Amino acid sequence: MRRFIFAALVLLIANGTINAQKPYISDASIEEQLEFVQKEASSWNQYVLIFDSWFKRLKTNINDTIKVKNSTISRLESTIVSKDSTITALNNQLDRTNKELQQTISEKDAFTFLGMNMQKSLFISIVIFIFFVLLAVTGMALLILQRSNMASRKIKKDLEKLTTEFDDHRQRSRQKYEALVVQHHKEIQKIKEG
Repeated sequence: MRRFIFAALVLLIANGTINAQKPYISDASIEEQLEFVQKEASSWNQYVLIFDSWFKRLKTNINDTIKVKNSTISRLESTIVSKDSTITALNNQLDRTNKELQQTISEKDAFTFLGMNMQKSLFISIVIFIFFVLLAVTGMALLILQRSNMASRKIKKDLEKLTTEFDDHRQRSRQKYEALVVQHHKEIQKIKEG
């Protein structure tokens, strides 16, 4: 029996040295710490036995990690809110800039002429139309003037011709009249003489 008690004591001592507390891994991630605790813990009657110091360190590390994560979440949420407000402000500014751009473009392309708002393209079209109308009227006026000049030259030539013919006719008539007067005078002289 002594051997049996001695064997049992050796087994208990060996079991105690095997299950002696290993140093806890504080620098590992939470998942690695949980795996370490699960792997190194003892099981007894469907219970898991872990060292109290390990449990306290694991709890502290989990709470610290949760605080850091919550702090990071909080910081990121405030960053998101800040970015959202910046994006909203930039979108509003972009809308205002687009409206100002459209207004500037419409003001650039339009102006007031004779009390009417007109686009420059319409005004330029009207000016070009008026230019071509004036050009056509000027061309017609030049044609009419040229015809008038041609007609007045023709009339002037006809007048000169008629003047020449009239002068010739008047000269001939005067010569005839003088010849008749001379002949009439000669006949009167003949009658007087005779």
